[in-house]
Formats: sequence, structure tokens, C-alpha cells
Amino acid sequence: MRRTVIAIAVAALSSACAQMPERNVPADVEGMLPDRFTDVVAIPDTGISATWWRAFDDPKLTGLVEQGLQYNSDLIVAAERLREARATMRSVRSAQLPEVSAFVGGTRQRTWMAILPDAPLVENGQYGVQVSYEADLWGRLASQTEAERQRYLAQGYTLASLRLTIAAELVRGYLQAQSLSEARTVLEENVQVLEDQLRLSQRRYEVGAISELDLQRFRSELEDSRAQLAETTQQLRAVQRALLLLTGQLPTDERVARINIEREERPPAVLPSVPTGLPSSLLNRRPDLRAAEANLAAAGADLSAARRAWLPTIAITGSAGEVSPSLSELFKDGMNVWSVAATVTQAIFDGGRRNAAIEISDARREQLAESYRATVRQAFGEVLDALDARTAADAVYRARTEQSDALRTALRLAQRRYDEGYSDYLGVLDARRSLLQSRLAVAEARRNGGAAYVDLVLAIGGGWSEST
Repeated sequence: MRRTVIAIAVAALSSACAQMPERNVPADVEGMLPDRFTDVVAIPDTGISATWWRAFDDPKLTGLVEQGLQYNSDLIVAAERLREARATMRSVRSAQLPEVSAFVGGTRQRTWMAILPDAPLVENGQYGVQVSYEADLWGRLASQTEAERQRYLAQGYTLASLRLTIAAELVRGYLQAQSLSEARTVLEENVQVLEDQLRLSQRRYEVGAISELDLQRFRSELEDSRAQLAETTQQLRAVQRALLLLTGQLPTDERVARINIEREERPPAVLPSVPTGLPSSLLNRRPDLRAAEANLAAAGADLSAARRAWLPTIAITGSAGEVSPSLSELFKDGMNVWSVAATVTQAIFDGGRRNAAIEISDARREQLAESYRATVRQAFGEVLDALDARTAADAVYRARTEQSDALRTALRLAQRRYDEGYSDYLGVLDARRSLLQSRLAVAEARRNGGAAYVDLVLAIGGGWSEST
């Protein structure tokens, strides 16, 4: 049922957007942005990937995202809000159409009078149809309908924006779980090595080969690694529960165990590279910007309707049917009757109510226009930040990997010097601690590389193809 609700809502949005008129962008915003985000030759915009998370080539991640897009509670609520907005639009639009009703009725009465105790029984009946219609000569009703249609579109774009956000949160959470899983593996390996060496050091201490100071330092290092392992394990389980909640599932221990997210060894470079000359027109596809545009258009339509409320309203009513002086003969031998009436109403004085409504609508439109300008500026900045973060993430990952390799060699040399009696065990502990931190930093750098890709996807409103 939930999946059906979201599917219907998205389909309705697609149908509505297909009939959407020209975008309602303030004139000063159209020329605000440059053609591209970088000072290189611009390239054509060939579309975005709706399933951008598949770039990670991870079936487990794809399954989580697709499940979240079907069963996430926030998405289901947003889909119902879209359905509500669509019904509201239809309700307002119905005011532009005639209202037709059928009627049938009859009466039987006798008036008692003292001077005429045997007064006759009087009865009559009628049936027919009645039509009422407001002629929208000035477009007030059409403006109200347009306002609700734009709000419907805005709600649809809000749903699309939420879908993008939910997918991004699932990918971020999955990447964090992978990083924590890798960190846990590193710490487990470190604890195991330290436990083995503690037993060896204990025997060497007993025969007087090392001092008690070295033994206690080693034991302290082991306990520190155990503490880090416990904290990392708890953080991993918390992230896994959060992933289950995002996918609309109850985070039981059994389901957490079934997630079984394994560490990822692939570097950020395997993700799609950023196209050269990424066009700034990609911002046009950000659903939050399109929602802001639709709300701005709705405010403009509200202002138009408020101004036209001062114009005369023309109401036309008509009816046709039959009347019979006998209820038993109502549908057999009635008399045909019909009537047509028109009423023109012009407001003269309303205490300033209509003028206040105009001012309110105008103020709301100006607020939304300025908010839209700010949103565009912020969106452009987010893209530039995400581009820089993506470039930096690749460089950081390469540097952290080289650092880890160097520290691995340093640990091997420190252990050899200690075994040969050229240095105390403090040098080995320092080298091991540095290597541990570097391996954890490599895992974090890999996560940051994936997160930078996700941030760029969010900034431009979706993924991109290699030919973009």
C-alpha cells in the first residue's frame, strides 16, 4: 500500500509537470549565474542519472536505497500531502464550472378555519434541475486555480527533494557503516596482535629481558585499543539501526545482524569523475529550487486574484422542471416551468478588507522572491564547495594511503631495532599507534570521498553521466 501511494504520487507529479508552463523566475535571477562552475569550455547538458547511487556498484547499498524510497515514513507522509494538494487544486478549480443539482418536492396542507371547518386539502409538487454559475470574466477564479496548481507542483517538487535527501542519507549512512566496519576490523587485528605480544612480553619480563615499565606501557596500549574497539562497535550498531529506520523497518537485533555491511576497499577514484566544465544550468533541476519557483508563482497568482476581487461578480442561475397541483399526477400531467436570473455584484465599501488582502499577497510574494534569490546563491555555493571537497577527498585519500604504507615500514623497522636491543619498547608502541591511526584515517578518507560524491549529487539535484 505504501509503495503504491508513493508511486501514484510520483506519477501524478510527472503528469502535472509535463503540462507546466514557462518557469516563473525573477528577471534579476536569470542573469545571476555564470554559464559554468569552472573556467573551462562549457559542455552540453545531457541529463542526470535518477539512480545515481548505483555508481557505487554495491547491490546491498542499492537494495537499501530502493527499499527506503518505497517504505520511508517521511516519504509516505509527503506523498499523502501531495495527494491532498491535488485534491485541493481540484476543489478550487471546480468553482469555475457550473453547479448542477436536481430537486423534487411536494407539499400537502389544509388550513383550519372556524368558519370553514371542512377546508379542502391543498397539495402541489415540483421537480426539475437547477444550474448556478459564476461567470469568471475577469479571471479571479482562474487565478485562484493557478495558485493552487502551483502549490500542488511545489508539493510535488518537495516530495522529489525529500526522495533525493532520503537516498543521500542512506548512502551516507552506508558509507559510514563501511568505514566503521573497516575500523573495527583494524582494531580487532590490532587487539589480537597486542594480546599475542603481551603474552610474549610477560614471559620476557619474567626472565628479566624487559623492564616492568615496558610491560605496563604495552598493557596500557592494549586496553586503549580494546576501548576503541568497543566504542567503534557501538557506533556501527547505531548507524545500522539508523539505516533500518530510514528504510521503514523496526531496528531489531536480528535485522541489524542481517545488514552485515562489510568494509569497502575501493578508493574514491572508482566513482564517476566530475565532468569538465560542469554547466551551472544543472541547478535548474534541483527540486528545492523548482519548489521555490512554484511557490513564487502561486504567490503571484494569489496577488492577481486579490486585485481582481474588486471587480464585479456575475452570478447566473437557472432552473427548469414541472409543477403539478396533484402529487399523484406530478410525473404524468405537470406544467413546464423555467427561470433564468443574473445578478451583478460590485463591492463599494468593505472596510479595507480587499486592500489588506492585496497588500498581504504582495508582501508574501516579495518574501518568496527574496528567499528564492538567496536559495539560488546558496545552491551555487554548495556546488562549488562540493566540487572542491571532491577534488580534495581524492588527494587526501592518496596521501593517507602513502602515509599508511610508510608507517607500516616504520613499524617493521622499530620492531627489528627493539628485538636486536638497540631501542626500548616505547619506539615500537609509538610506531604501532601511528600506524593504527593512519589505517583508521585511510578508512575515514575513503568515506569522505564517497560523501563528497553524495554532496555533489545533492548540490546539482541528482547524478550525472560520464558524457554530461
